Amino acid sequence: MAEHGLMAGLRTVKRACAPYRQKLLAAALATVRFETPPGWQLQIDFDERRVAIAGVPVRVHLFVATLGHSRRLHVRVFRSEAQGSWFAGIEGAF
Repeated sequence: MAEHGLMAGLRTVKRACAPYRQKLLAAALATVRFETPPGWQLQIDFDERRVAIAGVPVRVHLFVATLGHSRRLHVRVFRSEAQGSWFAGIEGAF
């Protein structure tokens, strides 16, 4: 660094770089896939969207089932998240 006219110790440089290193580490950890063996895990949840049906905005509920190993999706649309919708979504996924 002296050739660039800067005088700083290694500790000073490490402290200055620490926030950037923490961001890189956090980004690396956030993108680690959680792997499961085939047939081991099925994740299910609902999401809610507004869509236009015949020009009228309607709230719909999307049942989403994701296989843990292959990441294959099964999606069904329901008018509510009632127990019957959960059962129909799970049955449809299988």
